[in-house]
Amino acid sequence: MRDAGEKKMAATGRYWPLLVAGALLLPGAANPAPPPASHAAARHVQLAPAFAEVDAWVGKAFPGAVLAVGQHGKLLAVKAFGHIDSEAGAPVMPRNAIFDLASLTKVVATTSAAALLYDRGQLDLDAPVQRYLPEFAGTPGHEAITVRHLLSHSSGFKAPGGPLWTHAGDRAGILRQIHTMPVGSPPGTVYVYQDFNLILVGEIVERISGQPLDGFLKKELFGPLGMKDTGFNPSPKLMSRIVPTEQDDIYRHRMMRGQVHDENAYMMGGVAGHAGLFSTAADLAKIAQLYLNRGRWHGRRLLKPETVKLFMQPQGLPAGSSRALGWDMPSEKGFTGPLGSPRAIIHTGFTGTSIYIDPDRDAFIILLTNRVNPTRNNAEIFKARPAIHTAVLTALDAAK
Repeated sequence: MRDAGEKKMAATGRYWPLLVAGALLLPGAANPAPPPASHAAARHVQLAPAFAEVDAWVGKAFPGAVLAVGQHGKLLAVKAFGHIDSEAGAPVMPRNAIFDLASLTKVVATTSAAALLYDRGQLDLDAPVQRYLPEFAGTPGHEAITVRHLLSHSSGFKAPGGPLWTHAGDRAGILRQIHTMPVGSPPGTVYVYQDFNLILVGEIVERISGQPLDGFLKKELFGPLGMKDTGFNPSPKLMSRIVPTEQDDIYRHRMMRGQVHDENAYMMGGVAGHAGLFSTAADLAKIAQLYLNRGRWHGRRLLKPETVKLFMQPQGLPAGSSRALGWDMPSEKGFTGPLGSPRAIIHTGFTGTSIYIDPDRDAFIILLTNRVNPTRNNAEIFKARPAIHTAVLTALDAAK
């Protein structure tokens, strides 16, 4: 799959961050004490080497980027680097740039939706998938695949020989292929990162909730968190802030901007469990803080602490796997670098995005880039990510 290489409110409902001595106080934080102005300024200075590290990769790994760093309930920085695309004379990258998140959709959207339904007693992680999707029944081996297998990428699907979108004309055509996909390994015995798993979880969310995936998320997650710039199929009115991804000379025959880069998600109408979400670094900081707050936001509990703990811990499917539910966790040679916490949850996106949520440091790092602009052939992001995360974590550790 495309991401395998990534181891791949106030009463108004608006989010108004409070400026506290130079740092942004994230609503829902557990009563953090405002730091002295001198301390906040010092923290920003501490991050200067990390900013320099990101800047050093501009033009090599990506045209531009936005980095968000938060700790102890404060958004320490949201800083933009470089330009919005690789064209000469391209506009400077804005801090509120809207990125195609690619596979961050799997965790920010679909996994979080599954957590909400589990929390409410509507989703059984150990139920067979066919309980929720009857059309999934009938293929040998499917009866043994559970929701937990999907979320841990241990379903055992035998991938087809080519991309799904090349054999489909619409959303239904994509789903038919997954509903009848053969099983190559007994569920729970082999880890293989596959988009099919989260596409199915997205469908399960829709069946249980009785709502389209994007509608459920807007009402139950993005709305309550005040993530006003987050959603699928963004409005053309936002185009000046939307970051272009790749020049597609195979399928769409244009530079992709404002429409999902992933071909299968595009075929599915831009709303899918594995890709299609667009967002900003500041919006993603809110969902990162929700996990650090153990499910609480702005005085409102969205998830029970036990649910957050479950979704953030390794599932052992198969034995020794570092996958939590939906989320991955740091490994020795992973993108977080050698300083990554073993209890952190992480994920990347093919377009050049990543999220790191660290309960040991009570911190998060969000790095959004368009490394596929103008082409996916640039693989420098695999060097850039660990270098940048190491620089940020070094700065946070030095400021203790």
